[in-house]
Amino acid sequence: MADSPSIRKPRLAAAAAVPDALASLPLEVLDNIFSRLHIYDVVRTSVLSRAWRRRWESLPTVDLSHSPGICASDIDALLLRRGSAPVRAFRLPARDPTWAIWSYFHDWLLCLSRRGVRELTLALPTQCGIFRLHSCLFSCRELTRLSLTNCRIPPAPAELVGFPNLKLLRLERVAVCAQEHAGREFAALIAASPMLENVEMVCVKLHGDGPDDEWVIRAPNLRKLSILGPFEYGGITERLPLLEEVIFFGRNCAKFLTGMVGITKLDFSFISIWPTEVDVLEQLPFLFENLRVLSVTVNFCKMCHIFSMFCLLRSAPVLEELEVWGWSNGAQEIETNSAFLNAQCADHIFANLHVVHMKKFTYLVNEMHFLEFVLLKASVLQVLYVTLDFYATCSNEEVVTEIAEYPRASSDAQVIFMGREPESANNECRGFITAWESNDEISPNEARPRRRQRLMSESVAHVEQLQEELQNLRNEEKQVLEDRLRLNKEISVLHKESNKYYSYLRSAIQLICKAHNTECPLDQPPRHAAAPASPSDEGTSGEGGAPVDTAVNDSRAGTPENHAIGDPGNARVDSSDDVVISAADARPSPEDHD
Repeated sequence: MADSPSIRKPRLAAAAAVPDALASLPLEVLDNIFSRLHIYDVVRTSVLSRAWRRRWESLPTVDLSHSPGICASDIDALLLRRGSAPVRAFRLPARDPTWAIWSYFHDWLLCLSRRGVRELTLALPTQCGIFRLHSCLFSCRELTRLSLTNCRIPPAPAELVGFPNLKLLRLERVAVCAQEHAGREFAALIAASPMLENVEMVCVKLHGDGPDDEWVIRAPNLRKLSILGPFEYGGITERLPLLEEVIFFGRNCAKFLTGMVGITKLDFSFISIWPTEVDVLEQLPFLFENLRVLSVTVNFCKMCHIFSMFCLLRSAPVLEELEVWGWSNGAQEIETNSAFLNAQCADHIFANLHVVHMKKFTYLVNEMHFLEFVLLKASVLQVLYVTLDFYATCSNEEVVTEIAEYPRASSDAQVIFMGREPESANNECRGFITAWESNDEISPNEARPRRRQRLMSESVAHVEQLQEELQNLRNEEKQVLEDRLRLNKEISVLHKESNKYYSYLRSAIQLICKAHNTECPLDQPPRHAAAPASPSDEGTSGEGGAPVDTAVNDSRAGTPENHAIGDPGNARVDSSDDVVISAADARPSPEDHD
């Protein structure tokens, strides 16, 4: 026992001599490592050593995106244990809908607003609907990044001063509430955030806003703007001098282009363009002086889409890279032959075009005419990438052979066939939103047949055949039930008539027997009985110990009241046979008449 301290001391000394390599890392690196772990594993680091006991409480990031299964009480304890330590970043993808029901987010948001949170990411569960956040959100004055998903932003207070340090604002499936007009309040929020550089709106609902409402987006430091969703927004944008990249997947987003002269990259979708926008995109009042990368999603069956695409191409004199996503569906309104395409051309079109990507092509006539037009007009083209849609009916060799025959303005142009898009790529529209496609079918005279339409037609025919067979089975089942019910009624009538006949016959036999002073045979056991029943086998006797007449019992047992009328298989008519046999046996002989 005396030697135990001397043994432990060297071990402690050896443990102390081992350097803690993990603890020597910079706080930013350590915080980045722990933010990728489950929060329970982060808390377990407190048992490593005395120096690690409370280290997790001072980490600037509370990232719960990699912590499935965490409960609300653990989040409460996590924030309380941190004391007054600041929270630089808080990320919480909520998975439990009860958190919104019990308003846990209100307490957490209030706590974060007092800890100087800079990066806030909240993704509420879709099962609880759109949850309304607490107004203390506007008290997070130090925010630099704000990302909200599936929630409702409350009306801003009257003394709103915005977020002076906010650089990124991302809203997905968010409803913006306001006292009068959410569009104007949203524009005021952006204007009150002068450092804002990136704004992303995905399916954002502005209550009280319409396409004719007037409000202006003012963001002098904005560099990237993304608007995606089915809503028709009001307002416009004033000149945004630092804006570089724009993504538009919406109904009336074309009017926002007026303030984007200096952009260098534009991603525009014509899938949901409305006829009123065609006039806007026929001719823009300016040229994109710095636009070098253009990505468009076009339905080559719709003329308004094709006109709008050429409007952007004519307005981009320094365009260097073009990406065209074919999302064609419906009937071709017109064939865009060489004469039509030349009429849409301008002198500077494709003058600086070096790289072209053709994606999700389905081998339509208009698509192939446009591809041929690009090769014929792009004099400095270097490479053309072609990717077929998964459901294109043409073979790869057919596409390559036809493209190889097209004339080329650039001797250095190379055509690289990239194969086909995977089937999973057809379920989404470039990873943003589902396509709002037309339900019209393509006429065989206007476009080449497509495998997707053939498969859809076969599936519809198969479903119709199955529905017809199912209807026939239902009709047969109905007929069987009607026949079964009719037979049950006939059996019931036969039972009633048989009982009446038996009652009349019994009365007649009893009268005859009484008139001739003979014993009624119906009161005796039937002749066909194999042996007299023993006392133990006899039925219940009435008063005086007289046995119950078996013939009478059989006839009563065969009445409809003792059987299920709905099931003809349970119906019994043998009682009437027994009655007939008994009556034949009881027929009086000539000696009785004498």
